[in-house]
Amino acid sequence: MRPFRIYLLLLICATLFAAWPPTPRQEPGLPVLDELLPHIAQVPQRPRVLGYERDLFGTGWAPAGGCTVREATLADAGGHLSDCRVTGGTGTDPYTGDPLNLGRQVEIDHILPLSAAWDLGAHRWDRARREAFANDPLNLVATSRAANREKSDHLPTGWLPGDRGAHCWYARRLALVAATWEIPLPADELAAMRRACQPRVPGGDWLGLSPDH
Repeated sequence: MRPFRIYLLLLICATLFAAWPPTPRQEPGLPVLDELLPHIAQVPQRPRVLGYERDLFGTGWAPAGGCTVREATLADAGGHLSDCRVTGGTGTDPYTGDPLNLGRQVEIDHILPLSAAWDLGAHRWDRARREAFANDPLNLVATSRAANREKSDHLPTGWLPGDRGAHCWYARRLALVAATWEIPLPADELAAMRRACQPRVPGGDWLGLSPDH
């Protein structure tokens, strides 16, 4: 076989390997997407409701285990605590898959953003319910400052984790939060969540199947 043909064959193999989906992220006990979607009401689109302010969901983190929900979230991610201060520890960023230094440049992200929840019905909640939602560990993850800022208040049509293996996990966690708190989701977001849980073949084509089955 000529050198160029060998090079071409190796290049094709490398391309196919790179296109193959990575190992999906696992979270024991997390329901599959198909079990969650029937419990989520659908709305045509995300409305924009005036009046959102972060303080409407509480002025700080709620107490948890003698510290706060923030410290508890960092501890769950692998952080080392001393007198409710994070002194170090390394975890894995759930959005990028990269190592995460839990002692610095780490932020706590709401998987279902507070402003999105406001638009989709939380503006009608009382303050106690909004504060409980903002401090629900189910809706919280420790992530890098860069990933948190990139995600902002987007839902899946505007943002997906940089780690492709986390796409379905993210869709399922988002669905679980929405179902638990009875927050409806727009039709296009639900469609994006379904796509996030469909496997691909090399080259990026959808198989039209769900890994949940």
